[in-house]
Amino acid sequence: MYKLLIVDDLPIIVEGLVELFEANGHLPLELLKAYSGEEALTVLQTSRVDIVISDIQMPGLQGIELLQEIKAQWPACKVIFLTGHNDFHYAQSAVKFGSFEYILKVESDEKIVGSVERAIRKFEEEYDQQLMIRRANERMRKALPSLRKEYLGGVLQGHPISDGQLERHFREIDMPLRADLPVLLLLGRIDAWKEMLTAPDKALLLYAMQNVAEEYLTPFVRCYSYVYEQNKLLWFVQPGAEAETPDDFIWRKTHTYASCMLEMIQRTCKDLLHLPVSFAMGSEPVAWSGVSSRFHALKLRFAYGMGLSNEVILTDADVRLETGGGSAEAEARNDYFHHNRIQLLGKCLENGHRQEFCKLYLSLTDLWAGDGTSYERKIELFHALSAVFLAFINKSPELRKHLYAVHDLTPLIRYSEPDLWVSLRDYFLQTADCIFDWNAAQGAELPAEVVQQAHRFIETHIATDISLNAIADHVGLNPSYFSRLYKQITGTGLSDYINDYRNLKAKEMLVDSAMKVGDVASALGYSSALAFIRFFKKRNDATPQEYRMQRVQS
Repeated sequence: MYKLLIVDDLPIIVEGLVELFEANGHLPLELLKAYSGEEALTVLQTSRVDIVISDIQMPGLQGIELLQEIKAQWPACKVIFLTGHNDFHYAQSAVKFGSFEYILKVESDEKIVGSVERAIRKFEEEYDQQLMIRRANERMRKALPSLRKEYLGGVLQGHPISDGQLERHFREIDMPLRADLPVLLLLGRIDAWKEMLTAPDKALLLYAMQNVAEEYLTPFVRCYSYVYEQNKLLWFVQPGAEAETPDDFIWRKTHTYASCMLEMIQRTCKDLLHLPVSFAMGSEPVAWSGVSSRFHALKLRFAYGMGLSNEVILTDADVRLETGGGSAEAEARNDYFHHNRIQLLGKCLENGHRQEFCKLYLSLTDLWAGDGTSYERKIELFHALSAVFLAFINKSPELRKHLYAVHDLTPLIRYSEPDLWVSLRDYFLQTADCIFDWNAAQGAELPAEVVQQAHRFIETHIATDISLNAIADHVGLNPSYFSRLYKQITGTGLSDYINDYRNLKAKEMLVDSAMKVGDVASALGYSSALAFIRFFKKRNDATPQEYRMQRVQS
């Protein structure tokens, strides 16, 4: 039931409108009356009002002033001005201050009833949109832990990201950490499980360990935990919320407090959960760009030396890996970037980064030129590089066919002269050159059919998955390479084309169909009507509903 307040200084107008709406019993209305602006204010202060029909020119408090009071108290209220003044100035003021419609008193009863019907439909539409927004927000709230874990996983893998992007992404996923501050890293590990524990039991105990640690830490520091293995946790630690611009003293205090709490956490986990736990903590804060490196360094502290013991508390300055010190092999084992750098070679191949590949490759294969590295270590590098190259080559049948024709791939599978490490180093470099040359030639010769394939895929899947990865997979190209190629061929970015296409389809749906705004948003792949409305208004200087009304009226 909607409450309709009728306001006019002429009682005959008020009573006539009351009779009109009583005669239209199909409308879910409760009727209220006021014979002045001041009397209307009294009603508004004691009762919710959904729709107001008011005269503009009244003695005392006039209609425009009443409108401002209504909007201040009941922002969603729909105000319809019914007046004998056919004056543009009045209409302009009414629109400026948020009136719903402006109707002359000489209009027919049907027009007046139609205006109230439109106000009711507007309420229902707004309710639907608000319901969708609430549902979307609830889904977003439930998805936040997964989104945060996925994002931090990328940070730990070393995905490059600028400070501005980091701050924006943290804001989008409501991350309880500051992007403008470095972090202290704290690793925790359950050293041993009790016998006969099921996977859910272990997950519950790991969660309990998280809670114990955060109970001790959060009174004085800001922290967020991340589970990276079944029995291992990582905490990101920053000074407490009261420290707006932490200085060196605040950071030392934060580190001291957190490290002193570790023994308490350890004891509580032992007493309450019957779990032996260990910790490794960074000795100083690290910028977000260096989090991946520090994380892998701390992981190694748990994998070697004292870290193999139970119930230990370490920092990255406490111990050094016991690898014989000084030799080339020791240096290689100390290099906790080793496996990451090999994986990065594959990324360089995928993205066509020849210069970065050569620099990284020559650095990695230095151990083949040295006498101090063991044969087993050299063979390990050979197999790792072979895996990277073969994985990349097998992604493209065309590339594989080309390489078989111009290059011998046998050494990738079986190296027959293991003592000639220098020749092996040259062989891999020659193979990489063949790959980079082929990629460059393909980039110059790929026809516009690739673009057409991408466009057809976007048109077909606009309501589902049109991510860069999905489109690139459809056309059979590496995502980064395809993105650059698309811009080179079309002169515009792929995301720009997608936005243009969505905007065009949105206009067609709004004008050529009676679809609700929420349904249009869903058909175009938006998770919420609000996101679609913001996108559309930014593109067209009008909301979807305003655009539809403009086209209908014209």
